[in-house]
Amino acid sequence: MLSLDQATSDPATLQRLTVDAPELWSAAVVRDQLGHCVIYNHAHSAPRIRSDLAHEVAHLIAEHRLDVAWMEPGGKKCGASPAHEKEAAELGAALLVPAAAAKTHAVYGRQPETLAAKFGVSLEMATWRIGISGGPKIRERWLAKQGR
Repeated sequence: MLSLDQATSDPATLQRLTVDAPELWSAAVVRDQLGHCVIYNHAHSAPRIRSDLAHEVAHLIAEHRLDVAWMEPGGKKCGASPAHEKEAAELGAALLVPAAAAKTHAVYGRQPETLAAKFGVSLEMATWRIGISGGPKIRERWLAKQGR
């Protein structure tokens, strides 16, 4: 694992991707003769870096073939394929916030902020994991049985 400033010393690249427009690039898996390495944008927040690293590791766990990248018009998203990117996003999130933890959090009516803090992820990631966990529906049914 290398931060962008460890992977390159090119001042123009560093200026563009970490100062002028850090939203343009997050992370990538690269391969050489020795194996794989994840390069990440150190200009992002710690929760974002964790998410980016988990996403890239998820590509490796899922055995996605490292191939020519695609890019959506406007350069918003890129990767191996839209299906692989979705799969890596879901697996990466599950690596960071286990489903059982997200479900329990929701069942007990805890706020996403506490889940985010516990696992060092963004509020957006915690909210997403809670939402897909099934926990909110379980809580809703339990509250309905209680007459609340």
